[in-house]
Amino acid sequence: MEHAIGVGPTDDVAQLRRELDRLRAENRRLSRLLELRGQDTEPGPEQLAAPVDRPGMVTMASPADRKLALFASLFRARTDVYSLRWENHRTGRSGWKPAVAGGWRKGMNSATARRLPLTQEVLAAHLTGDEFIGLYPLQRDNSCSFLAADFDGPSAMLDALAYVKAGRAREVPVALEISQSGRGAHGWIFFAESTPAVIARGVGTVLIHDAMTLRGSMDLRSYDRLFPSQDVLPDGGFGNLIAAPLNGLRRRNSLTVFLDLATLEPFDDQWDYLSTVDRLGPSTARKVARLAERTVVGAEVTRLDSSPATKIKPQLPKIVTAELAAGLRLSAGQLTPAAVSTFKHAASMINPKFYELQRLRKST
Repeated sequence: MEHAIGVGPTDDVAQLRRELDRLRAENRRLSRLLELRGQDTEPGPEQLAAPVDRPGMVTMASPADRKLALFASLFRARTDVYSLRWENHRTGRSGWKPAVAGGWRKGMNSATARRLPLTQEVLAAHLTGDEFIGLYPLQRDNSCSFLAADFDGPSAMLDALAYVKAGRAREVPVALEISQSGRGAHGWIFFAESTPAVIARGVGTVLIHDAMTLRGSMDLRSYDRLFPSQDVLPDGGFGNLIAAPLNGLRRRNSLTVFLDLATLEPFDDQWDYLSTVDRLGPSTARKVARLAERTVVGAEVTRLDSSPATKIKPQLPKIVTAELAAGLRLSAGQLTPAAVSTFKHAASMINPKFYELQRLRKST
């Protein structure tokens, strides 16, 4: 005769204790992760309450349509046009071309070529690695849903980290992506709602200025590496493009992926990270963008730059030596990073042609 094996009260208690121990261990693990992320600035109340169009939690195990929905919600760009990357392995040349029906052929008239729209199928091809697409962030109404800052060169990652740190001090969340070459980085700011490009770029300008104060070695050309690159859309143009992240082919080498700021290594689950990334609310964006008016150059620079991103305030030496030749030359080694940034801004001039072209909605 067979007897059923029952579970008595003692077994119930033991099972509950094991589950409690597991939950406590998981809680400790999550607490350590939060500490490692270094979130030393609490998100503002608006960021917590900002309405966002999110498809819910997505992980690497989620269905493809959920991943596509999340990707499309974050990287919202013009849908009437996109670019494809081309590479010539024989010559080593590469670049971008707007996607057109039938592909580009020798002698084709670009003015009459039919642009292909950015569809879910195109996004899927990018994520699987069948294509590598470029996005045009500036919409027809001169708004955008994200701002990307491009950092390149030997110190790209250090410059990008300074940008991220500057964002944290201003309550602007910045996601860090390693570029397709592995030698550059992109800092992404995602907006809770469609935002005028002039405001979005104002936010980026403030963060770059703050980052330059932290790292005096940053080049002034960093201001030109914001995408969208214009406040208003040029007549007949699309604005500048930015390479879309998470390209399936590049991801195999851990490129075009987002990095954990604690380790500077890719997140194990990119989708899980992107599901929880913060988006910048409109009032905070406007508040930070207004500070861009304080970013002055030339003779308008009258005092030493400072940044809220650091408590470290090294003092200038009492005597600074300079060499007078065709111009005034200073050795950066005797200056603080903030002083180097200040002198760089003082030595530069506004280009009136840029603003005139932008006013006329011409390409800049």
